[in-house]
Amino acid sequence: MKRLCPALALLLAACGTPPAAGEDDAQAQAKAQAILTQGAAEAKAGWQKGLTAPPVADTLDAEVACTLQWETWGMAINDGRLVDQVMAAMPAEIQLKPAFDIHARWSEKALSRQDKAGGDPRPIFEATGRLRPAIEAAFDGAFTGKPGALEAYVEKLSACRNP
Repeated sequence: MKRLCPALALLLAACGTPPAAGEDDAQAQAKAQAILTQGAAEAKAGWQKGLTAPPVADTLDAEVACTLQWETWGMAINDGRLVDQVMAAMPAEIQLKPAFDIHARWSEKALSRQDKAGGDPRPIFEATGRLRPAIEAAFDGAFTGKPGALEAYVEKLSACRNP
């Protein structure tokens, strides 16, 4: 996963980016606030769309995918890649505590499936190795200005809200 100064997050002071040529601080802050507002709207729209998604499939791959979606999001908050100004604009359901709580419940569900199948950890490791690159790429895409990518990522979080 890349260490990003998210386009969405770019309250320029938080990212340390100077104003563009010809921009004063007020203009740069206004532009940053507009991008932050747009990102928050995308996240809220994604969360709402995910609320109507069908239930997550009862498969190990689906459980691992949901675990990884929430782990990636929670770790990005925890290690500072999603700066405070970004998180303050996001829906309450995707803040740090809910992210780690939901991640833990998905992880427990996958581990329970493993225990019922005889305790062999290889299927979880294999699914994680297969699924992680795409999930991390989707996360990275959500914060590099790709239209609709943040909405799509948060929609997946919302669809995975109930283990």
